[in-house]
Amino acid sequence: MGLYKNCTALLSVSIVSVSFLSSCGKSTKQAEETALLNPPSFGQIGNNGGFNKGDEIVRNGTGDNQMISPAPIYEEDFNDSSDSKNTDNSNRNENEEDKNKVTKSSEKFCTDLDNTKKNPLGKYQWHLKNTGQTAFASSAGNVGEDINVASVLKKQCLSGFGVNVAVVDTGLEIDHPSLIDNVKNNKDANEREGQDLPTSKNFRDNKLSKNNPSPIASDDEDHGTMVAGIIGMRSNKGFGGSGVAPRAFLSGYNIIQQEDGVQTFQNFLDSLGGSSDSNKNHVFSMSYGDNNITQIDPEEFVTKGSLTAYSYGAKHLRGEKGAIYVKAAGNGFYKLGNEKDYIAACATALEINVSCQNSSMNTDNTMPEVITVGALNAKGTKTSYSTTGSSLWISAPGGEFGFDKEWISEQFERYGKLYDWSAKRATAGEPAIVTTDVSGSRYGMSKKVNMDNLNEVIDIRNKFNAGLIEENESYNYTNSMNGTSSATPVTSGSIALILEANPELTWRDVKYILAATATKVDPTFEGVKVNLSGGEYLAEQGWVNNAAGFHFSNYYGFGRVNVAEAVKLAKKYKLGSLGNYVERAWFPKANAYLMNIPKGEPNSSYLTLQDVKESQAVKIESVRLEVSIDSSYIGDVGIELISPSGTKSIIWNIGNAFANNGNLKAMPIQSNAFYGESNVGKWKVRIVNSGMHNANVTLKGLRIQFAGQDTSK
Repeated sequence: MGLYKNCTALLSVSIVSVSFLSSCGKSTKQAEETALLNPPSFGQIGNNGGFNKGDEIVRNGTGDNQMISPAPIYEEDFNDSSDSKNTDNSNRNENEEDKNKVTKSSEKFCTDLDNTKKNPLGKYQWHLKNTGQTAFASSAGNVGEDINVASVLKKQCLSGFGVNVAVVDTGLEIDHPSLIDNVKNNKDANEREGQDLPTSKNFRDNKLSKNNPSPIASDDEDHGTMVAGIIGMRSNKGFGGSGVAPRAFLSGYNIIQQEDGVQTFQNFLDSLGGSSDSNKNHVFSMSYGDNNITQIDPEEFVTKGSLTAYSYGAKHLRGEKGAIYVKAAGNGFYKLGNEKDYIAACATALEINVSCQNSSMNTDNTMPEVITVGALNAKGTKTSYSTTGSSLWISAPGGEFGFDKEWISEQFERYGKLYDWSAKRATAGEPAIVTTDVSGSRYGMSKKVNMDNLNEVIDIRNKFNAGLIEENESYNYTNSMNGTSSATPVTSGSIALILEANPELTWRDVKYILAATATKVDPTFEGVKVNLSGGEYLAEQGWVNNAAGFHFSNYYGFGRVNVAEAVKLAKKYKLGSLGNYVERAWFPKANAYLMNIPKGEPNSSYLTLQDVKESQAVKIESVRLEVSIDSSYIGDVGIELISPSGTKSIIWNIGNAFANNGNLKAMPIQSNAFYGESNVGKWKVRIVNSGMHNANVTLKGLRIQFAGQDTSK
């Protein structure tokens, strides 16, 4: 499922799973008529701002446990480890007995996905354990293409216990039979006695209590309930399946269920750790974003609210170890919407097979505190819709669309009709994600349908959603959740297991562990080349190995989440390994560049952006470029950034959806490709004008900012 749509309502955010509809003040039916991005059940979903541009942000103290203040001048079955980046282990020791650990349950909680009595849906959850199952779709996945979590759940008996995860979304059905134990304190078991728990929040103007974010009947379905199940569906209940972290504590904040005049800047802050309701959360799962085809106004309150929240959460939450913010990259690879302007904006991207949406088009995705997530299919490669870009950090299973083509065709044949599958994408019949759905048979992705109404048959997708399978006769589950909206909670649940293994990790430690243990998927991907008038041009890179030894891809970030390896590293991780964190000032301080870019020339000369001195040295954790460009067709612009070590990152791809919709004005673009490298030396930039639309391109300004471990001398 997944909408990534610009709305005119007060809160201009939409959902990142490929068939959920963000209503923007309209009914779901009305929104479907105007906002459905894929035919007919294929939706899509998911500027400036940030830290003070004249100040350098410094964290003092080992492990990044101290306050941030402006400086006065500047600013156990493991996969083959050959697929994981292994840095110098000489300074990693087993942790001493952790102090101030979260309260532990007195009993082990082990989850066996193959135990059909305890977890009848476990055998269909390919994202947890891929056995080549179809999950009630037409085609199967590839064995082993999963997050390597089964042994962690079964043998190590980790469950995410003691970790609080916020579902910042459309809502969360708190009484769902597979969620209730992880949403409300189970007084009988007293299993969470002594824990400091957050409180769910209902921001809507409805009849439910202020702490009940459950969907109401008019919602028809609830994206947040599906997200919650992926994170923390309670296992071992004799029904349902398992979340990635089946005993993580869940709280819901229905900030994305848009209603005119209800959502505010403060609501957004309150959902992301800025209130007593949410500030006890450790992980924030955010499956939303914008399907913008012009630069987002940096003063737009959603952008300001979220960037303020990330900065605050990284400084203050989790005992100043920092909250973990996990964000969907978007579902804009081939499409952003059905409206004329959106179709036109993606035309070039479709023609040359690059992403229509660049992940940095959503400013949230460019922030160092945010883990931006791409989506994988059951075969272990990028999904058809997943947005790409250099701001990706990690990838996780998101699934395709889950249609059972044979079953649907059979229903049409009963009436002597044939269904034309050419109207759907080729991936329509590939597995999606099995998770919780709005309970009962009237609403949700899974519900009773009139089998004589062929439109309803198409919309229900398969027998599982129609309640014709024993394991879903209750209609409480769906097999059709997808999008980076699914990949994000898979990652959030994985982080809950990592934090259970080592609660003392900082937000930076978690990012490092994910990157260092990620599985390199689709290893033969070599990128995308196009022919320009001046010669062949590499429009999208394949895998890049940087000077610090990390492998990175704009398609996959550092690779797929590998839970078993991540937990292994977390348990022996030496706290404080990343040193003190610093965000250098943007420099140069003045935008001194003015240059016309030649058309169709793929090998235009590089511009030396900055020669970084030892006094400004950083071991890189994030690089951000701020770009100002004037052009009559901004989609013709490509931007490459080259480090002093020679690593090249295509940070802005030609053919993207900004097309002819305005200029770039101090547009922030992030690259994670340089992670672990030193920033010292000459940085270069190449601006490419594809010439595909005969546009003039003028560079007006460039600035760069580095964040990471302070290594200055």
